[in-house]
Amino acid sequence: MKFHLAALLGAMLLTSPLQAERLKFDHRLSPQLKAVFDSGDPGMIDFNDSNPRYVTDLIAIEGKSAKDWAEALLIVARSPDKKVRTVGEWVAELQGESQRRCASEFRSVAQDATSVTFERRSAGCASGYPPVALYRVIAGKQSLFLLGFLRKTEPTAQTRREWQAVLASATID
Repeated sequence: MKFHLAALLGAMLLTSPLQAERLKFDHRLSPQLKAVFDSGDPGMIDFNDSNPRYVTDLIAIEGKSAKDWAEALLIVARSPDKKVRTVGEWVAELQGESQRRCASEFRSVAQDATSVTFERRSAGCASGYPPVALYRVIAGKQSLFLLGFLRKTEPTAQTRREWQAVLASATID
C-alpha cells in the first residue's frame, strides 16, 4: 500500500504545474514594458493557449492594443517535436519563415550553451509583419522558449539597449 501511495504522489508531482518550466525575465529593464504590465490593461495582451504545445503571448508595448500595436513583446513556449528539437533548429525555422514572407537579413547578437539571440531586419513585407525584431531562443530541460521584441518602425538606440537588457535577463525557472 505504501508503494502505491508513493507512486501516486510521484505521478502527481510530475504533472503538477509547479514542476513546469517557466521563462523569467526582468521587465523593469524596459520602462515602457514595465508601464504596460503595471497598467493591468487586458487589451494590451493577447494570450493564446489553444495549442498547449505552442503557447504564445503578445504584449503591446506601444500602440492601442495587442491587435493594433507599433511595438510588442512576443513570448512563445513550445514543446520540442520531430521538426524542432533544439534552439538551432528553431532559429533555422524562424529564419526560413521570415525569408518566405519577405527579404530578411539576420545578425547574430549573442550565443551560449542554451540560447541564441539574433536580430531580423526585413524589407518589402506585407502590412502587419514587423520589419525589425530582436529574438532570444532558449532551451529548457523540457521546453523551448522564445522572447522577442517586434517593432514596425526603427527603434531608437535607447529602446534597442532596453530590449537587449531584457533579453539578456531571461532565464528558465
